Amino acid sequence: MDGRRDVLNCSILERTRKFRNVPREVDALVDFGDHVRGWHNLSPLDPEIHVCEYVGFVDGQDLTVGCMLHPAAPGNHGIDLRGLCYYGSAACKTFYCPACEELNDSIFKIVRRLIGDWYLYGLIATDVNYVAALIDLIELMIGAKLDLGTVFKPAPAMILRGILAWKDSWPYSKGSRIRRSGYYFKRNPLDQNEEALINAVIDSLCFSFDISGVSHESATFVRSGIGAFIKAYEHASVSDN
Repeated sequence: MDGRRDVLNCSILERTRKFRNVPREVDALVDFGDHVRGWHNLSPLDPEIHVCEYVGFVDGQDLTVGCMLHPAAPGNHGIDLRGLCYYGSAACKTFYCPACEELNDSIFKIVRRLIGDWYLYGLIATDVNYVAALIDLIELMIGAKLDLGTVFKPAPAMILRGILAWKDSWPYSKGSRIRRSGYYFKRNPLDQNEEALINAVIDSLCFSFDISGVSHESATFVRSGIGAFIKAYEHASVSDN
C-alpha cells in the first residue's frame, strides 16, 4: 500500500470513528462535514469529482466503504440523511455507474474474489473499458470463455490479481499521483483483435494516470503479463484433468 493510500485509509478510519459520536441532527452533521475538509491536506486525485465528506466504513470490521448518511448505515436507525451531501439524496438514490449495466456477472465475480482492498476494488470495478478489455483480451488469446474455477486456482489467481492491480501500480505511470476515475464512461465498441484490446487496456491506464498513450514497451509488457496468466491458467486446467 503506497503512502497516499495509507493516509487515505487512516483518514477514512478516523472520520468513521468520529462520525459514530456525531448526533444525527442537521447542524451537527453539517459541522462534521466542514471539519472533515480541514482534517487532512489531501488534494483530490480527480478534480472533476467531488470527494464526499460522509464516506466512511459502514461495517463492523472497517473493511467496507460506503455512505455514512445512508439509512442502513450504523447509527442512522433507518433515517435517510443523504440530502445533506454534496450531490443530494436524489442523485445518490438513482445513479448507477455504467459498470452496473455493462459488466457481466463473471467479471464482477473475478474482481470481487481477487481484489480484497476497497481502494483498488473501486478503481477497477468501476472502469468498464479497462476490466472488460482485459478479460476480452485473455479470452481471445485462449480461444474460449474463462472457467472461473480455474481462474481462482492459486497460481492464475495471483497473476491475474497483479494484472488487475495495474490500475494503481502501472509501471509506465511516470510517477503520476493522479488516479482519474473512468466510472462515467460507457464501454467503447472495440475490434476483437489483440492489438485493439491491448491498446484499449493501455488507453484506460493512461487516462487513469493522466499520461501519454501506447508505446511499444508498454504493449510488450501487457502481452507478457497476459501470457504469464494464460500459462498458469492452462497449467491449472490440465492439472484438474
